[in-house]
Amino acid sequence: MPSLKSDETMKISEASAETFAPSTWLPSNGALIWTFVAIGSLLRLREYLFNRSLWYDESMLALNIINRSPTDLTKPLSYFQVAPIGFLWLEKLSVHYLGSSEMALRLVPLLSGIVSIFLFAAVARHFLSTNVVPIAVGLFSISQPLIYYSAEAKQYSTDVALTLLLYLLLSPFLEASVGFVHVILVALIGAVIIWCSHPAVFVLAGVALSVLWTAARRRDSFLLILTVIPAAVWACSFLLFYTFSLRRASNDPILLDYWKDAFMPLPPSSLADLSWFESAFFKTFSFPVGLAATGIAAVAATLGTIELRARSLSKFLSLLLPIVLALLASSMHLYPFQGRLLLFLVPSLLILVAAGFDLIKCKTWKAFPLLNTLLLGFLLFAPLAEAARHLVKPRGLEEIKPVVKYVGQHMVFGDTLYCYYGAEPAFEYYRERGLIAPIKQLMGVKWIGNLQLYKLDSDKLRGQKRVWVLFSHVSSAAGVDEEIFFVDHLDQVGRRLDTFHTTGASVYLYDLRSERDLSSIPGFEEPSVRTESAK
Repeated sequence: MPSLKSDETMKISEASAETFAPSTWLPSNGALIWTFVAIGSLLRLREYLFNRSLWYDESMLALNIINRSPTDLTKPLSYFQVAPIGFLWLEKLSVHYLGSSEMALRLVPLLSGIVSIFLFAAVARHFLSTNVVPIAVGLFSISQPLIYYSAEAKQYSTDVALTLLLYLLLSPFLEASVGFVHVILVALIGAVIIWCSHPAVFVLAGVALSVLWTAARRRDSFLLILTVIPAAVWACSFLLFYTFSLRRASNDPILLDYWKDAFMPLPPSSLADLSWFESAFFKTFSFPVGLAATGIAAVAATLGTIELRARSLSKFLSLLLPIVLALLASSMHLYPFQGRLLLFLVPSLLILVAAGFDLIKCKTWKAFPLLNTLLLGFLLFAPLAEAARHLVKPRGLEEIKPVVKYVGQHMVFGDTLYCYYGAEPAFEYYRERGLIAPIKQLMGVKWIGNLQLYKLDSDKLRGQKRVWVLFSHVSSAAGVDEEIFFVDHLDQVGRRLDTFHTTGASVYLYDLRSERDLSSIPGFEEPSVRTESAK
């Protein structure tokens, strides 16, 4: 096998390694890394065991998974949901054997979240010097977005796990120590993962391009051939997946409109377009990376790119190119570059941040020996505090389950339930689980931004003795809270009998008979309003 590095390249690498060789400033033993792994696993398990209610997005995907056959899950999903077929089948398998509870639906994301910590610790060792691996693993283990999505019945936690698995499997290519058997194995595994994770194609393409580029520079025809083989298999798999499944979602006008602010403007044609890049850069470190000190994180990641570029071109490109490819896909309105859809980039960004702290320490330890420690403290303070707070009391998002239970416990024969459109999917999920007895239902119409039409919708309830009005996932698209607007109107046309609130969900009981109807009832007295909140 020919040499993978010319003498000149070897000299540059040795010089770079000497220039950026980190001094020992953190304990590098495995005990510290395993401690962070244990903490991260505990935080994810705690979030899962809290068993919060399914929220709007989760419930829509859950209804598809529960009520469809594996074959039907390959067709366009209801409620404008999009998820990779492989993930849907894993979820269906969990539901088939464990039932349709929230915990069964969230088991795959939980396992993905816990496995991700172990995978990240292994991947970090391939990219970072030994001394800063604990920093990267520590940041990864306490990242609140990673913790939260490990207990959400969506595919984003699985995206992270599969991204890390790919980096681990592809590391021999980056280190130029790959064999033919490994090439075949990676080709097959990568082809399958494409069907299980939408952003996996960015990682596969990015790593392949980085290896091809470095191999071409070194004129290493053997490595070029070994890389082209799996790349061709991945390309065929992606084309099949795109044609069979992904193309429909990429052309969905509703999804395109929902994510319209998440597409990179290319070329930028205004100051607003230019500001998109600055906003996307810093917001990404806040969410989904989960770091409040975005300025420190951004500077550290920028310096990290300098160090990794000096130490290994192929590793540097393998982290950078998936980001570039995701941005290019965003500019073509094929993949939104925002929020939870970028969770798969968190490992890469945290590796860059840790590498940046290594470089800062190497360059400043003589003049400012405490600078790196102070910066790291500022970076860690907010995520540590948030992780500790949620360990004691995990956050609810839209706790509709206790609201549905409350209605079920206090409803009487003849009651009607009006369900605000944002609460419909979650209510339907809990209704199917038997959390409430059969009740006459009216589903609210989706009039986002047109508040007056809600008044017309509420007129359907006039004349009824007892009407429960259920809210969750409330919109403020018109600059007005739609729940407040709706309830204020009902307060004018009827009498409120009861109120029950939880985090992100509420229900109101009204008597909507007219004054004439009420006055004709012998001994009628205006009822007092009862208000309760979940503890």
